[in-house]
Amino acid sequence: MDPVDVVIIGAGCGGAAFAWQIKRQAPHLKIVCLERGGWPDPTRMPAKTMRWQRAILEDWASNPNLRLKSGAYRGSNDYPIDDGNSVFKPLMWNGVGGSTVAWAAHFPRLHPSDFRTRTLDGVGDDWPFDYFELEPWYDLNDEIMGVAGLDGDPAYPPKTPRAMPPLPFGTVANRAARAFSDLGWHWWPVDAAINSVPHDGRDACNNCGPCLIGCIPKAKASVDLTYWPRAIALGVELRTIAIARHIHIEAGRATGVTYADRHGTEYLQPAQAVVVAGNGVGTARLLLASGIDSPALGRHLMYHPAAYVRGLFKDRLDGPVGPVGCSIYSHEFYETDRARGFERGVHLQLSRENALAVQASRLQPLWGAAAQAQLREEFLHTMPILVLAEDLPEAHNRVTLTRDEEPDGLPGVKIDYRMAERAQKSLDYGLARAEEVLLAAGAYRMIRVSPAPLTGWHLLGTARMGDDPQTSVTDRKGRCHRVPNVIVADGSLFPTVGAANPASTIGAVALKLAAELAEDMA
Repeated sequence: MDPVDVVIIGAGCGGAAFAWQIKRQAPHLKIVCLERGGWPDPTRMPAKTMRWQRAILEDWASNPNLRLKSGAYRGSNDYPIDDGNSVFKPLMWNGVGGSTVAWAAHFPRLHPSDFRTRTLDGVGDDWPFDYFELEPWYDLNDEIMGVAGLDGDPAYPPKTPRAMPPLPFGTVANRAARAFSDLGWHWWPVDAAINSVPHDGRDACNNCGPCLIGCIPKAKASVDLTYWPRAIALGVELRTIAIARHIHIEAGRATGVTYADRHGTEYLQPAQAVVVAGNGVGTARLLLASGIDSPALGRHLMYHPAAYVRGLFKDRLDGPVGPVGCSIYSHEFYETDRARGFERGVHLQLSRENALAVQASRLQPLWGAAAQAQLREEFLHTMPILVLAEDLPEAHNRVTLTRDEEPDGLPGVKIDYRMAERAQKSLDYGLARAEEVLLAAGAYRMIRVSPAPLTGWHLLGTARMGDDPQTSVTDRKGRCHRVPNVIVADGSLFPTVGAANPASTIGAVALKLAAELAEDMA
């Protein structure tokens, strides 16, 4: 094929933002993006079908292994992951838009302290740049994605005005907010990448609830709807069902990428630079398979350990109504207080009730009169609070290759992850605080799930940035130390991860790195 200036691998959050920014800043560059999946098809999303609750557990489950097991149309071009030795199960979606197609769209930023954990608290590693260097890119990412929220959150430095008012609260959020206030604790409406009013040519959220199986009204800001139309209009070429199999490296420089189409036919795409944005599992898999030599590659996997507690109430609530992950949150316990017995903090997030069939699938016993009674007690009477703890980088938590070749032509991939004692302490602390909120709100009984295995949404840290080639994979510009024209542009770059959802930061970092590469290639 004719050479291009930049080939981007992955059309998700990082790849989309990178493609738009570099083409916008350097229109003369020829940019091609290879995406292993296809475009999401709203007509095949299951939310309007009779089987939508079953789809959450099968062909639209968040875990790719469960989707593959279903044997049905998935929308996502998956590969199996050996996660038997991991406390948390990896959650991802493979196609244009990446995991933003099936995300909850909770869109917080990291805190300034998250970039300086080694300096402030003696744990983790400092980022090679700080919050305020990234702040303009946070602002630009917010503008393109569209954020519903409320200005003035005291947990953060001042932000640019939110594009839309917050999503509606409903009964559950109003009651939880009063409980936080009664305790004197911080709470705030989440920044949500979901339209609360019509915005950017897309409808407002209709509060239907099943956000994790795609958004048929297109109210949720997946990057196939935000960044990609803009990038394609500028001239970026996006090739779908294009599975990158190998980055070619000669004399310490990448020369191109071999990829396969839907029929398994291979092509070589020559390029001056290769950008990899396949998440903390996919990026590590491809770089390892391509022979990138780095002691840190694949190591320091961070998920954000998660647990939750459900409070049960006598009166009827509206738990299933509204976006599943976007209501209110608290960062009262986000920063380090060593009196708690651990460094760093936790994020408390009011969630919504799961679909009825999903709740039923987790009961013990699963069937019979007792299960029916418990389900009647819980459904429409539950207030769940999710606790996210900060994961700290540990070299033994890692992504490795297996000896088997998978049907996509790449080596198999395996995850080893065990949760640190510090993380469990922080989860226990956060759960205890969440229970205080639920009691203050009037709950008569609580049910804990700790840890919650199917919460591995955030796949971070396996190609971390830093100054030392022995302890990091890339430099501050995302360039691999050993192959400097291979750039990483996704969450695998994170040296530390805070205790907040990463998508906002992934997009901001990708924009920053794209601008720097555009300058370098000028």
